[in-house]
Amino acid sequence: MERRGESEQAWPLLIEALSSPRNAAELQGFERLRQRLGKRLGQAVPPGPRAPAIPTFELLLPRPDQGSVEFAVAEYFASDEAPVHYVENLLFNGLLALLCWPAIYAPLPGAFFHPFQAAPADLYRSDFYQRRRALFEACLASLESGDYRDRILETWQLKQGISSPFLYWPLLTRELVGQALDCLEPLQLRACFERMLEDLREYRSGLPDLIQFWPDEQRCRLIEVKGPGDRLQDHQRRWLAFCIEQGLEVAVCHVQWQEAP
Repeated sequence: MERRGESEQAWPLLIEALSSPRNAAELQGFERLRQRLGKRLGQAVPPGPRAPAIPTFELLLPRPDQGSVEFAVAEYFASDEAPVHYVENLLFNGLLALLCWPAIYAPLPGAFFHPFQAAPADLYRSDFYQRRRALFEACLASLESGDYRDRILETWQLKQGISSPFLYWPLLTRELVGQALDCLEPLQLRACFERMLEDLREYRSGLPDLIQFWPDEQRCRLIEVKGPGDRLQDHQRRWLAFCIEQGLEVAVCHVQWQEAP
């Protein structure tokens, strides 16, 4: 309707849609549309929500002979006291699956058709979480009761090597899982998992590239890496903002390559 110039007809539909967006991506799109239509129609439109300030690094690095820009930044920041891992979406996806395996793989009607199915058939349906709500709540409750660590490590041991869209076993080592559980607070994990379960198709991606651990201090930092000419995407900005809201330390690192002598 906007593209057809039907601004007056679109306005009431937009206001109605703003009252119940499906997810943060849809809300962001509606807010941008409200700014454009409001300007055309002379409507008083409040400014959209202000994004939190994200700490940013500008690095000038020698171009590596092999490997990606993410590995170059990981090597730059890493030390014996503060290791850095290139995890992108795989760490939080893996931790979610290891904690909530009984809920994700519950044998609900219509979810599985053969024994080698890597994921339930309704994984990306809008009612995936609701159909298993009680099971997920029981798993997430362990983040408050304190036995989540034992549950995650036990599942890591029992399910090792089993195919799952949430798990990339070569990355998800016992060392990485242990460091994550030492340095990520359980309530932060719960907030991230609940966000992912809101809309798995939308929220399983967009997480920062790197994670740096300070085991002695039991803290960590998530780092999004951008190489020359690259920029933050909307879903990445939303995840960074969400992490800041939850008290997670984050940063964006913009890299330029040094000119060869």
